[in-house]
Amino acid sequence: MTRQRPISPFESVYFLDLGAAGLPLYDMPEFVESLVRGRPDITLTRRALGLLTEHHPILRSEVTSGEGGLLLRVRDRVQPPLTVLDGIEDTYAELINSRPDWTESLLHAWLLTDGERSQVVLGVHHGVADGRSAFALLDEFWQYYTALAAGADPSPERREALPEAIDTRLAGAFPDAEIDALVDAIAQGAAADAKPATLPTDGLGRPDRPAEARRFVVDRLEFAPRTTEAVVDAARARGVTVNSLVTGLVMTAVRAQLAPEYGPLTMTCGHGVDLRTRLTPQLPLSSVLNCITGLQTTLAVRYDDRPETVGREVAGQVASSLDRRDPERFLLAALRAGARGIAVPVPVVTYGISNVGRIPAHPVPEDMELLRFGGTANAPGMPPKIGVASFGGRLLVQNEYDSWTYGPEQMRTLRETLRASLTDLVTDRVRATPGPEGENQP
Repeated sequence: MTRQRPISPFESVYFLDLGAAGLPLYDMPEFVESLVRGRPDITLTRRALGLLTEHHPILRSEVTSGEGGLLLRVRDRVQPPLTVLDGIEDTYAELINSRPDWTESLLHAWLLTDGERSQVVLGVHHGVADGRSAFALLDEFWQYYTALAAGADPSPERREALPEAIDTRLAGAFPDAEIDALVDAIAQGAAADAKPATLPTDGLGRPDRPAEARRFVVDRLEFAPRTTEAVVDAARARGVTVNSLVTGLVMTAVRAQLAPEYGPLTMTCGHGVDLRTRLTPQLPLSSVLNCITGLQTTLAVRYDDRPETVGREVAGQVASSLDRRDPERFLLAALRAGARGIAVPVPVVTYGISNVGRIPAHPVPEDMELLRFGGTANAPGMPPKIGVASFGGRLLVQNEYDSWTYGPEQMRTLRETLRASLTDLVTDRVRATPGPEGENQP
């Protein structure tokens, strides 16, 4: 039984402050949240949080030093801190710009209240969990809370063994010669292509930049179920997935803000790949562990390219990369290069695309109503990203960006372009189907 293990090289970038030379991931949190009509009981909330740590030993872990470096060590008991705050929208906007004290717990929670509405927010250290883990934790929290509110006494299995890190699981999955060849390519700069086009940045010196407490912005476009179905139909009619269609809309919308008007511009999409599903056997999606790595797709985009054409090309590149197992191979090569002192360049990305997929609505007690749920993760220096997901049958297209780097006007233009494009795609179908629902933007 492993109650202590080294923090792996893949995980270490979230636990070591590498300064300007590294990725901006040190102590980065992943936030997930549920907005409900009703008031959660504070005592039951604390009990449900405690059950999460009972079930997932990595959430009971502390970070400590060993002879070979940092370790994760499981503690017997951890009660995640719960903070109660007044207000929701403004309070949440400031909360997602904060960094919890992870020495107390790798899981924190907040209860935000405003009248009859409440928002439960979970914050988990990104070194031990990714978006899949965090949304699974949110669902598990509400399962425990709902059971407790009904008078039940849920007793999840208390686990003691820490899960292996994803790079540890992948070790030996490829021949050493194959990974060494990729390391040599990194050392020789073989992958150093021309930098892709990106949105202009205002830089840190902009005089009207927001306060640090409002630096990271989450801009939601949320659509009702009937409109969501119409978007799915519109994508299907064009022979693409919803994620591919939104990817094409994002890239063409960004392209429209760049000069020159005509001719191709090189643009790069950044994608997250969940390595749980790449293992044999696969890890359950509910495994609390950081298993997300990156993948880039580069293409030439013209001013008048159709969104579905761009999205289809990106989807084809992603599929080919997955078939070649590029995410796993390049992750292992980058870690091996770093261990040999070889500088691994940080990829330049035009826009990140985070395809969360379909997340079913989680339970809530009978005296509550689930209004919405979602999540975000951001850090200084990260490129802007669009999150695409279906939460409880409602399409969410969410723009997340660092407002110290990207100006409000360019992001407002992007948002309105995306909203108008999606609305235009489905207007005819929505009008043809009777009903009161349309776009909802909480």
